[in-house]
Amino acid sequence: MAITESGVITYAYGASYYIEMAKSLARSLRLHSPKIPRAIVTDNQHDRELFELFDYVISCKKEYGSNVVQKLHLYDYSPFKRTLYIDSDCIAVRDINFIFDAFKGRSFGVTGDVYLQAGDKDTFINVDDILNRFALTKLPKFNGGLYYFEQSSTAKAVFETALEVLRDWKKLGISAFRGDGPNDERIIAIAMMLHNQTLFQDQGQMMRTPIGLRGSLDVDVITGKSTFQKDSKVVSPALVHFACVWAEHPVYYREVSKLKDQKKITAYRVNPDVFSAIQYKFGYQIALARYIAKRVPKNYKYVQARATKFLRQLPEQIQTKYSF
Repeated sequence: MAITESGVITYAYGASYYIEMAKSLARSLRLHSPKIPRAIVTDNQHDRELFELFDYVISCKKEYGSNVVQKLHLYDYSPFKRTLYIDSDCIAVRDINFIFDAFKGRSFGVTGDVYLQAGDKDTFINVDDILNRFALTKLPKFNGGLYYFEQSSTAKAVFETALEVLRDWKKLGISAFRGDGPNDERIIAIAMMLHNQTLFQDQGQMMRTPIGLRGSLDVDVITGKSTFQKDSKVVSPALVHFACVWAEHPVYYREVSKLKDQKKITAYRVNPDVFSAIQYKFGYQIALARYIAKRVPKNYKYVQARATKFLRQLPEQIQTKYSF
């Protein structure tokens, strides 16, 4: 495979909706950053549209594992000297060349400003135990929807160490993600710290999810609009990551529709009521209902595990809340 200077890579394998998400990401990148090469790792080599939307269509190696574990093999998959990995459920709303400029010179990069330290609680790991096992003082906490890395000995070492940690994930007490293997983010976090790689603070400009949304989700893939309040901060990401239930949100469907048929762009601009007020007001609840209906029957073990963990923690939470 020929090596290209820089480019974007994503994954889409398994269910067909992941393929459709990747196509939407590619269309948004083609619209806003047409000169950046695009690559996809997929188990679908028969979809002609993938070959139209991506410059590289790479066969997914099943022996690498399933779910997000595949992301730990990005270094081997990438055909680029400088790689930006983006989750397929993201949409670019403006040019992303600035991300490559900002990360240039870093062997490995992720965005964020939060570090887990002794005494902190986390959904996927026992923070204190992990810090002690690896003789660390902190662990970066981030969303793995975006990774940057360069062809370098340091980046290669980060991924190699991540694969070593992967082999012992159960012994390390790392929880399963969606009932299918460990969470990639915590494994990468350990590898990053072991190789002195720190978080990059992007001030909410590169990639963010609407998780923790306060107020409206103001996004327009055509005009480049992307502003919303996430928890206590207002962010304006170039990549909006519609993670988890947000891929079922009416805003995501609206923006995907725009990308599919740009002849209708004018109609979207003229008619702001494409979706009813009810959908906007209760968008998250609608998204959650769709998510449960679609995912729970296929992932009952994951739901059962999460419910069990919640019930175990409940007495502790009640004691803390009502302690005097």
